[in-house]
Order: sequence, then C-alpha cells, then structure tokens
Amino acid sequence: MFRYTAFFIVLASLFASAKETKIGFIDSESIFREYHATATVTNQFNEFINTYRDSAATLKRNIEQIQRDFEAQKLVLSEEARLRKLDEIETLQANYNKFLDEIFGSNGKIEQKNDELMTPLLKKINDAVQKIAELEDFKMVVDLTADVFYASDELNLTTLVINELNLEYGPQTTPGTEKNKVIAIMPLREENKEASDASLSERCHIELYRAIEPFKQKYEVIARNEVNSEIVRNNFGKDMDENQALQVGRRLICDYIIIGRVSKYANKIEYTISLREVSSGQEIIKMTNTITEEIKLSESLSNDLRSVIEKIQK
Repeated sequence: MFRYTAFFIVLASLFASAKETKIGFIDSESIFREYHATATVTNQFNEFINTYRDSAATLKRNIEQIQRDFEAQKLVLSEEARLRKLDEIETLQANYNKFLDEIFGSNGKIEQKNDELMTPLLKKINDAVQKIAELEDFKMVVDLTADVFYASDELNLTTLVINELNLEYGPQTTPGTEKNKVIAIMPLREENKEASDASLSERCHIELYRAIEPFKQKYEVIARNEVNSEIVRNNFGKDMDENQALQVGRRLICDYIIIGRVSKYANKIEYTISLREVSSGQEIIKMTNTITEEIKLSESLSNDLRSVIEKIQK
C-alpha cells in the first residue's frame, strides 16, 4: 500500500504543475529492441558468455569422467590411492566452483562484460532522450515501464529517440523483402491571419493524421510529433515553403510528403493538399477544396487524403 500511495502523491504533484511542466514518456523496452546497436552488443555479449560456458562444460565433463573412473576402480585401489583420488576430485570440484564464481558470480567477468558493453549503449540512449526532450521542450521524461498507467500519444517520444539513435545506420531493409513506401504529412501553411488565429495548421495536421490511419498497413507513416521535431531541428516554422518541406522529407528518409496551405475568410475555409515525391520533388497530385461549415473540415480532408493516397497505388 505504501508504494502506491507514494506514487499517487507524486502524480498529484506532477499534474498540479502540468501547465508549467511539459512531461513526455518513452518505452525503454521498445528503444532497446529497435535500436540497431543493441543487436551488435547482444551478439558480442552472447559470444563472450558462450566461450566461458564451453569452458565450464568441459571442466564439468572432466570431473564427471574422473568420478566415474573412481567408482569403477575404488574396490581395487589401496586405501592410500583411494584417498589421493578423492583429494584430486575434491580439488577439481573446488576449482570448478571457484571458476563458476569468478565468471558467473556477483561482480564476475560476465557482469563486468555486461557493464562494459551496456555503459556506452546506455549513454547514447540517455543522450538521445535528452536531445529529443530539449528539442521538444519537455522538462521531464518518464519511462512507460515504470508504472505509468496512462499517457497521451502526443507525449510519446519513443519513436523520435529510436530514429535519433539509428541515424548513423541509415535506412534499414530486410534482404529479399520490399520496403513499404514512407509518407510524412507536413503542417499546412497558414495563408492569412484568420487561419492563424484559428490554429488551422495544427487542426488540419491532426485531422490528416487521423485520416491516414487506415493506410498504415500498406505504408510506413512518419509520426506527427516526429515531423514537428524535424521541422524544429531545421529551424523551420509553420510557414516553411515547399523546398524546406522536401528537405524535412529527405531528413526523415521519406518516399512521399503531403504538403499544403490553408486560408480562412469568415466561415469559409479554403485548403490545398498535394502529394510530392521526395527524391524528385515532383508534384503527383493536388486537391483543392472550399468548405463553408467548419464541422465538415474533418470529413472533407479525409476524403481528399484518400484520393491523394490512392494516386500512389496506381
């Protein structure tokens, strides 16, 4: 009971200052699993362990063979020879136990090797978490594995951290398989003050990401917070032009980006979204629409996005 009580007190204090403190979260298990360096370190560690396991198995087999030989011969051995053989077996067993303790025991060579391999790996992960947190202006980052009961996906920094860590490895593909096309949706550029006052760029961005959910089985979609982070990292704003948007798309290793602009005049909203191929910068399709009821914005964007995505499939 004390552990849970203390935990809720901490949560209460965090929520009380939520307006002043931006708190993000990560899934450390996913980071370790998807960070490409983890596989290399794991293989090195397993090879190190296997070497000593083989040595331990050989020592054990030798002791067992000597014990079997002794059992078969003890009736014909003199008392002196029998005692010598027992001392030999006891010494071998003691050496074997000492070997196990030195290698597999507390602070043994296995534990030391683990620390040797994990320390730089953990430092890289911690540095990546700190970098992303600072870029995204988070004052605190918690781990989902540490009893976090609920957190909005908008606060999830896991993918950003993984991609930051894996930048040095470049795009990864599995031999013999075709890589899914990668798509990122950029915030729509606000063309006038009314659109800016209504925060239409952010609203349209959210609606477009909701609309693309059904296509995630066929395409890899760069997360919205990751797109925003890359925009900030390049010192661009919501008013970035098409060339800057393509630059962000290249940094995110995308095949396509969806860009556009939005305006507002009283109750009328006008927007344009277009699909561009990142490698060539070529515009593949453009959709322009005007709505007079804001409540229909979500439906209109969803329908137009579907038409845009279907263009890739043709």
